[in-house]
Amino acid sequence: MTQKIRPSQFILMYGPGAILEGKDGPRLIPAASIGLFRGSSDFKPNDYRIDDNRMSKGMLRGAKIYRLPTNPELGHENDIYRTKPFPLWKLCPHPKHKGGLLLYKGDVCPVCKDDATGNGRDAVAFVMACRDGHLDEIPWDWLVHQSSPCKKHKLQSLHPGLREESILWHRRGSGLSDVVLECPRCGKTQKFGYLYYRPLPCHGRHPQQERLGSPRRAGTCARKARMITRRASNLRLSETRTLLSIQSTGTSLHVYLQNPSIEGYLLRPVNSKDELMGALETLRSKGSIPVDALEEFQNSDWREICSAIEESKKPQPDTYHDLLLDEFRELVKASTDGAPPQAAARPKARVIFEINPGEAKVVRAGKGTQFRFTPVQTMRTVTVQTGFRRDIPESDASELPKLVPAKHIQDSETWFPGVEFYGEGIFVHVDKGGWADYTKGESAKAWSDGASCADQYRNFVFRDANNSRDELNPGFVWWHTLSHLLIRAIGEEAGYSPASIRERVYFEPNGGRGQGGILLYATQPGGEGTLGGLVGLVPHMQKILRVALDKVASCSGDPLCGDARFHKGDHNGASCYACLMTSETSCEHKNMWLDRHVLTDNMP
Repeated sequence: MTQKIRPSQFILMYGPGAILEGKDGPRLIPAASIGLFRGSSDFKPNDYRIDDNRMSKGMLRGAKIYRLPTNPELGHENDIYRTKPFPLWKLCPHPKHKGGLLLYKGDVCPVCKDDATGNGRDAVAFVMACRDGHLDEIPWDWLVHQSSPCKKHKLQSLHPGLREESILWHRRGSGLSDVVLECPRCGKTQKFGYLYYRPLPCHGRHPQQERLGSPRRAGTCARKARMITRRASNLRLSETRTLLSIQSTGTSLHVYLQNPSIEGYLLRPVNSKDELMGALETLRSKGSIPVDALEEFQNSDWREICSAIEESKKPQPDTYHDLLLDEFRELVKASTDGAPPQAAARPKARVIFEINPGEAKVVRAGKGTQFRFTPVQTMRTVTVQTGFRRDIPESDASELPKLVPAKHIQDSETWFPGVEFYGEGIFVHVDKGGWADYTKGESAKAWSDGASCADQYRNFVFRDANNSRDELNPGFVWWHTLSHLLIRAIGEEAGYSPASIRERVYFEPNGGRGQGGILLYATQPGGEGTLGGLVGLVPHMQKILRVALDKVASCSGDPLCGDARFHKGDHNGASCYACLMTSETSCEHKNMWLDRHVLTDNMP
């Protein structure tokens, strides 16, 4: 009954409100307070805390981050996160149902009474949901009868012994229009194809917030719900945020200093290493800090500790836009000065951000543009799932689907699920470059016009929705397009799958000009590129860049792809899956904000 998923899968794909396809039927993941930190478990979010002040204070407004415990870590095979069956309606194909399937609610078919062969375990493929994040079972009996009541006087002549919650499902072809639903009590029928496209009343249900084994709990909702298959990709879209632990002197000391217990102690002056170690010993005896933290401080110089303490007290940017620019500037600085800086002594603590600028490669492209490809030998990422959306189609939808938070509140503290990884990457920017003009050509001007009307994009997800719309800037489109071309070229030349490499696009606008860069990285443990393979491609980037830029001129989808032009309200120009688009686990912008014309018209 246990299904294993990786912590990264939980954060990027699943989470509270998602439906898992288990071997014994679909299961819904409840909220962490119900499935993980339930009263009968020993799990506490503080025991699995991820310390990252840039994320907690800059992005989550002071909320904390917990990671999911794993079976190998705990040393047992028992289930860690409890789930619940959903949907509860099932289809039984037994011949006793007079030429049709029986749609029923329960564990065992009420007619054939046989669940040993799995006949009674085929859950119905449809649920209903709305754009406010609600999810519910489909009221099958109500759909068949609509406003007219069931005439139960025919019950004995059709199917003796059937419960109220059962419907005959007649499949007369392969399409939805060929399915007919029939009430086994009164004989009334409805075509499923007609019902499928009808809006349904939404009852405001959040099944992930219902206790395991508790009855259905509904609320109120003014929206209309729609039928949708439970495996549809738009039924639940995770909303995630990723930040890099990028400091030119970043070490494991900087991470441990973000522990709330250590932070609290350091609010007063500390005069010596012995005094600090005595306090840390006390915190360790209380279980407030891990043993690794104690050992790291013990092995570090007092001067190094003092420097890390001073850096940890610096204020953090409080918007995602500013956090990204902070990363970009640190990467540009480290690409020439190194990280840790080459002029300083190498710290004794474990380095979590490392760049050797001597291994960078400058590549000439286009009409003289020189790109600098800098290997990032070590980097740390923290990804947090802030919530999810249900992107259910509506004819008059002009706003984003509502964000349903994935937060967990315990002892007046707010927690979000997250995951931290260590890996490597390649940073790309213009060598000795400054502000550049990305507004040449009709396509770039169209994007600029779209950026001036950014408030009209209320049904799109921007990475910093409250402050900026950089994605509409033609300079951002330029760098994002180049990023996808490089990912695809690396896949072709080096054999990496597109899903194994993630992107980070940086762009800083300044009027009609701007400067930007790209970070291509791999941090998933055991994934391609995490054992030195990605940074090992830097000496070969001349050929890879040439392959990438050759692809921008033509596409197998031309002339249709090449004739596409961006207009206000669009999210792409000339781009398709044959030339630019890649795996959505690789692109942090869901394959939006791409245009080949912007790149070709603005190659310096």
